[in-house]
Amino acid sequence: MGFLSWLEQTGLATFVRESPSFYGYPTFLFAHTLGLAVVVGISSVVAARMLGVASGIPLAPLRSLFPLMWAGFLINLISGAGLWLADAVNKTIPGDGRQAPIFMTKMFFVIVGAVLLLKIQKKLSGPEADSNTPSSEMRFLSASLLVCWVLAMIAGRLIGYTSAILG
Repeated sequence: MGFLSWLEQTGLATFVRESPSFYGYPTFLFAHTLGLAVVVGISSVVAARMLGVASGIPLAPLRSLFPLMWAGFLINLISGAGLWLADAVNKTIPGDGRQAPIFMTKMFFVIVGAVLLLKIQKKLSGPEADSNTPSSEMRFLSASLLVCWVLAMIAGRLIGYTSAILG
């Protein structure tokens, strides 16, 4: 807990937590929302295509969307780290009214979602993209990705309400 408390006292954490107006926390939260819209929005379109929506669109060109998705993920990683730093103890150490269980649930689904996204990207880099008909494995990966993103977003949204729920 000492290390996490120290992290909360760093300049960046203090800036995020205590800066006035639209600086700090609102800026990091906006960046987090923007990154989320990019990674989840675009990957949901790709996943929907794998599940049969807009089947006239060829699979191979979808490969070009992955750098943009990973850019969104990087924005989320950086902005999320800043948001976490501002309240690291509360989000990491379980206790009365603390956000740790919900935050860790969110992180679990984000990590699983990122792994699934990597697997889908790898599959689309192979010969399967040329067939234009996703395999049952690709459909399963895509459906699982959508479920992970929805659950991560629900958990992320609940983080703001944790004290009221648990406290």
